[in-house]
Order: sequence, then C-alpha cells, then structure tokens
Amino acid sequence: MTASVQEKTFVQEEVISAFNKFVYPAALLASLSIWLLALRAPLWLDETLAYWQVSGGFEKIWSRSALMPSSIGYLYTLWAAKSILGGKEVALRIPSLFALLAAVYFLFRSARELCDRETAFLAAIFFAIQYNVVFAANDARPYACALLATTLAIFAFARWMKQHRMHQAVLFGAAAAGILYFHYLFGSILPAFAIYYLVVRFRSIKEDLGQLAAVLGTFVVLVIPLVVRVSGLYHTRETHIVQPLRHPVLLSLNTLAPMQLLLGFVAAAAVGALLRKLRIPGSGGWLTILLFLLLALVPAAVLCGAEAATPIHLLQPRYFLIVAPGSALIWAWLTSCIDSRMLRQIFCVALVATTVFETYGSPNSRHHALNFKGAHAFVNTYAAPDDGPVLVFSAFIESDYEPLPTIPKSENAMLSQIDYYPLNPPWVFLPIDLNEKTMQIASQAVLAAAQRHQRFLAVVPPSSYPSLDWLANSCRGAFAVRTLAAFDRAIFVVEFRPLAESN
Repeated sequence: MTASVQEKTFVQEEVISAFNKFVYPAALLASLSIWLLALRAPLWLDETLAYWQVSGGFEKIWSRSALMPSSIGYLYTLWAAKSILGGKEVALRIPSLFALLAAVYFLFRSARELCDRETAFLAAIFFAIQYNVVFAANDARPYACALLATTLAIFAFARWMKQHRMHQAVLFGAAAAGILYFHYLFGSILPAFAIYYLVVRFRSIKEDLGQLAAVLGTFVVLVIPLVVRVSGLYHTRETHIVQPLRHPVLLSLNTLAPMQLLLGFVAAAAVGALLRKLRIPGSGGWLTILLFLLLALVPAAVLCGAEAATPIHLLQPRYFLIVAPGSALIWAWLTSCIDSRMLRQIFCVALVATTVFETYGSPNSRHHALNFKGAHAFVNTYAAPDDGPVLVFSAFIESDYEPLPTIPKSENAMLSQIDYYPLNPPWVFLPIDLNEKTMQIASQAVLAAAQRHQRFLAVVPPSSYPSLDWLANSCRGAFAVRTLAAFDRAIFVVEFRPLAESN
C-alpha cells in the first residue's frame, strides 16, 4: 500500500512538473497567435507611404525618405523584404512580425538575465498581449523594428552591467544607436540607461573609462549619418505636427498599466495577501526593479515633458510603445512577488484567456486601421462610364504646407495615398484642412465641371469633413450632392451631379 501511495504521489508530481513547464510556453503561444489576425488587412495611410518610399527602388529610398519623416533603417529593411517576398500586404508586414518576435526573445533573455525563467515568461507574455504591441506586429511601419532595437539594447546593457566586458560595451553602443535608425523618439529611453549606470557604477567610472569610451565612440560614429536628416526634420517641424488626442494622458497610462493587466494583478495580489503569500525581495532585487522602473518611466517622462513644453503632440499610442518593454518587466517582477506559483499561473492564464477570447471574438480584430482600398475600388467602378474627375482630400498633415501632387508618378510623397490602391479616373488633390488653398483648388475644379456639365466625385476622410460641408454648400444650386457610400463608416464617397442632368 505504501509503495502504491508513493508511486501515485510520484506520478502526481510528474504531472504537476510537466504542467508547470507547459503552462507559460502555451500562454505565450496563445498570446502571439492574436498577432496574425490582421496580417492580411488592407494597408492604411502611413503603410502606403512606406510602400511608396521603397517602390522606386533602392536608389530612391534615401531621397524619398527625406520628403516626409521616415525611418531610414526600416525603409531599407522593407525594401529587402519587398524584393524577396513581393508587394502584397502580408509580405510588407512580415518584417514587423519577425522583428517583434525577436523583440519578445530579447525581452525574455533580459528578464532571465536579471531575474529568473518564470519572470522572463511573464514579461514576454505581458508584452505580447499589449494592444499597441499587437497593432505594431502587423503594421508595415518602423515601430516593431524600433522595439527590436530597444529590447536588444536592454539585453546588451544588462549583460554589460553584469559582466563588464569590452565586446558587450561595443554591442550596447551599437544597439543604442540602432534605436535611432528605426525611430528618433524611441531614443527617449537612452537617458534611462545613463541614470542607471550612474546609480550603480558611479564610484567605478575611472575603472570603466575604456569601456565607456567604447560605448560612446560606437554610438557617435553610427549616428553621424543621421545628423543631417534630424536637422532637416527640425527645420520643418511645424509641418509634421500630428493632431492631439482627446485623452492623451489616459492612453499613455494604459500603456504603462494596461487595464486588464492592472485589474487582474490587483485581484491576484489581494488573494495572495489573504493567504499571506506576498514576499518582499531581498536587497539585490531593488536594483533590478530600479532598472525596470527607469526603462518605463524615463521615456514616458521625456515624451510627456516634450508634449507640455512644445506644440508637438507626442502622447500618441505609437510613440508610447517605447514604454512597453519596461512596463512588461515591471508587471512581471510585481507578479513574481506573489509567493504562490499556482496563483501566479492562474493570474497569467486568466489574463491571456480573456485577451485571446475578446480578440478572436471582436469583429475589428481582423481590421487593421482606416484605409482607402474599398473607397478607391468603388470609385474606379462607379466613375468608369464617363471617367468623371475625383476630388481627393489628402489625409496627410503636410498637405496644408507643401505643394500638392498634380501629375501621376511625380516625386511627391502624398501620392502614396493613391499609389498602392490606385484611382483610375482623373484626380485633383486638396489639402487636409479647410483653408484658402482648399477653397481655391476646389472652386477651380467645380467651375471646370460646371462648364462641361460633368459630374464629379469626392473621396473624403474624417479629417476633411468640414471641407466637404463647405464644398456641398458652395455647389448648392448647381450640383445635386449625395453620399454614395461610406467605407469603414468614416471614408465617404460623395457624388456631385449637375442639376439639369439630375432632373
């Protein structure tokens, strides 16, 4: 009987051990699966811009990237992917998907270097299920690659601070410079490394002079090519100001502390407190949490400070992605303070299950962002009989300040709006906002259509609704105006038909 009990106990322990090894990898794979849902979705405006910048070939990337703020490192990466995989939506998003998979790997390695294997899995999972990270994973833009460079820099820094070897110092300097090649604003994390180094190694600076010189020398040499590009961007900064969000602080806080993660942790910690299963880390653990806090809070403070001190609106979900690795590390470390493996696993599995269930069940999960694919296809069909002109309201902020495209295939970045999903009828571009330039161009187009007794169409994104109202009012008495279709419930195709023909 005793042997039977021992055998049963051994089997139970084996099952529990196998479950413990399986639960976190399975949760991570489930988290990564939601990255694939919108991979085939149509490209939105900024993605079509990235495509246009690489579609002219390798030799035109540098010049086209200067026409609008762009990540030079990402564009060459995208060009390589397009050359190998083609120009379909999925192919253009593959670099972002692979980059974020690599970012998860380096975040896992960083957490394992500084903590333990379970904390590393928790950090990877909390990172993977963040909404903005999921969006970046299937977005043909530089944010996934910038996160890869960031997590690589975190890993290199953790290794360097632990082992203090010259090759690790050089790797960290190169990774830190790589962040700027993929996104300038992600450089807001660099002061976090400097602060942590000064806190931990202030008394050893003399000993580290050689390695510090290697870090700074590598960084400076690699960022020199970016100096001219950044200075040009600074001189035209007024033309690139994005629209402010309604609740930027709340959206920013949601990156630092995602709502479901926060609520789930509070519930798990409350249960842990009732069971007296909370622990305080030893003295060595505080340096680790200091690094995690700096990685999350320093870039957040830099972006918030720039938002407050300048007219540039940096509290945008895509810019706040730089906070995501530090945020995931903080929550993983806090979860590890719950001194019950079962409770930690229940919390993690419940969080992942809820997120995956909601994502797969959401009708928007396979929709990436507002795009012109449906509207342009409709216009090409509807305008075919008489090939009437189309007024295209630009969705680019730069259209208020820079020359608008007037002919196809010109070197004008705003053409990207109708390049990937082309418009076949003759078109006329208008600025994004209702201003004197908009009124002048629209009035000339309306006058020409009236003289020819010809109908015309307008493709209107949400940013140009005021212009549509003005245009409809100015055409009153000469044209009958009706909305033909609305795509994504936001992009309207409107017909202006001469009243005599309408009657």
